[in-house]
Amino acid sequence: MERGAHRKILMLCYYYPPLVDVGGKRSVAFAKYLNKHGWTPYVVSVRNPDRQYCSLGNEKPPDGVPTTYARSLLNLSWIFGKLNGLLFRILRFCGVKPEGNYFHFFSPVPDFFIGWIPGAIFEGYRIIKRQNIDYIYVSCTPQSSALAGMALKKLTGRPLIIDFRDPFYINLEKAYEEMQIPAFRRKINRRLERSMIDAADIFIVNTEEVRQGYLRAYPDIERKIFTVYNGFDREAIPITKPNKFEKFTIAYGGNMYFEMIRSNAFFEALAQLKREEIIRSDNFQFLYFGNGHGQVEQIAREFGIENLISSNPSISHEAMLDILVRAHVQLLRIVKPMISTKLFEGIALNIPFLATIPKGEVAEIIAEYSPSSRIVSAESPGEIRKAILETITEYSNGSTKDNYVSDFLDDFSREEMTRRLEGIIGRSYLKEGIFLQEHKSWARGGVD
Repeated sequence: MERGAHRKILMLCYYYPPLVDVGGKRSVAFAKYLNKHGWTPYVVSVRNPDRQYCSLGNEKPPDGVPTTYARSLLNLSWIFGKLNGLLFRILRFCGVKPEGNYFHFFSPVPDFFIGWIPGAIFEGYRIIKRQNIDYIYVSCTPQSSALAGMALKKLTGRPLIIDFRDPFYINLEKAYEEMQIPAFRRKINRRLERSMIDAADIFIVNTEEVRQGYLRAYPDIERKIFTVYNGFDREAIPITKPNKFEKFTIAYGGNMYFEMIRSNAFFEALAQLKREEIIRSDNFQFLYFGNGHGQVEQIAREFGIENLISSNPSISHEAMLDILVRAHVQLLRIVKPMISTKLFEGIALNIPFLATIPKGEVAEIIAEYSPSSRIVSAESPGEIRKAILETITEYSNGSTKDNYVSDFLDDFSREEMTRRLEGIIGRSYLKEGIFLQEHKSWARGGVD
């Protein structure tokens, strides 16, 4: 297909409206801006999502983007959860103390979403043939979507673009070990990941550190792996500047990764500041929203800081953004090499970070665009205490510096990220079924 010609792309996206999970934001943005830029995206999503992993809301797909919903034949998480619970009870009855998560022994390959593969293939094939689709794009997770995309490529011969919003295996080996996922499952996952990458004509990841990790593992994929960051949608920025909370507020929404970041240094720092009577319930609060609210409450009790912490269940993404823009600081925790969407939200919404993160890509982005953020590379209660105190003092003095929001959005808006995706496809060409780069400078998915 000649560059500039009208292009049609099939998008397999399990996470998509009316699901409100943050995992769908990237796909929605790509569909919206591809359509705006003259492409015709056709989306296939799931009609009956697994409610254990998904949150159903009232959001709608972007205007002008045809969306088809395929029915999942079965949602397995409930079944396997019951099996795991039954096994635990049997082991206890036999006098054996359960160790690890036996859930991982039983869980299907590659994930609990395999029930949607047949429907995704059926609907995707029908659309490809009826609409003469040019490309197949697959958003992962779940990795089950990649299997559907691989099948559609085999059936139709269309080029396949696989987008790993989250790493599947290579960059999470250590995390898998800490989560006690058995070795045989890790071996299966690695082989499956390799087969997905081999099948892809273009392989997209969302951080440069992830790309480098995959290149170390699979040096032969250099010409087809690209970085396209998550970014942030300009339209989500409030038109008017909201009032901050009366109390100095640190906010956090979503997963705190307790199973992989085994440190409570942040909470210990709050306890130190409370003992020093620097922060009290009348002048400070930490607001948490997420599925880990019970664990946060337990940690707060352990450190005697219950009166400083408000721990709440998950709320909608839009409601969370409303909380963030009223907060004075956003706490940031990450599991390398992933970049949390919170990074892009915080910078775009002009909120400084208390980033308790390792050195690397995320720290570099924060340092470039957020001058009043504090980065603490070691999980040190003393260093975190110092960073919190400095931030409070800076705010009290009125010397907090704004983020460089305009520059950031020029580089990381979701529309710019979509242009990068278009550029990767447009600057590649098909030769003997393999996409080849014209310029190595495109390795990060940038657009000249």
